[in-house]
Amino acid sequence: MEAERRIPRVLPPHYFVLALLCVCAVAYFDRSAPLPDPWPLIGLLPLVIGVIVSVRGSRQFAEVGTNIIPLTRSSTLVTSGVFAYSRNPMYLGMLLALVGVVLLGNSLWAAAVPVVFFGIIRQRFVLKEEPLMLETFGGEYEAYMSRVRRWF
Repeated sequence: MEAERRIPRVLPPHYFVLALLCVCAVAYFDRSAPLPDPWPLIGLLPLVIGVIVSVRGSRQFAEVGTNIIPLTRSSTLVTSGVFAYSRNPMYLGMLLALVGVVLLGNSLWAAAVPVVFFGIIRQRFVLKEEPLMLETFGGEYEAYMSRVRRWF
């Protein structure tokens, strides 16, 4: 078995908060406002859905008592609830919340932040977690991968 991976110092919630601050700063300074009122309010939908999905995913981990820290071994493979629709619902929820804030901020330039966030999360966490999950859960995780998409 491969040795336990080192826990990164900067975790996905840290990247999310940084991205959220960037979106807010860019939206504050960018007055382009590509969407006429009241269309930016549509951002409430992905924001609320994103928060619900992320919170539900983290609660599911807590309910079964498995590890939530990225790149560390989990004791249980969670495949129900929000995990029945996405293998990474907490990351997906953060991404949706960012998209919602971008829409609310009504800034075309701020739309680049969720794209960068997605790339960082994908490279630094998702693509590194999958081999660990395969090593830990083997065929059970392979079957899960075949029926549930990585994002949605």
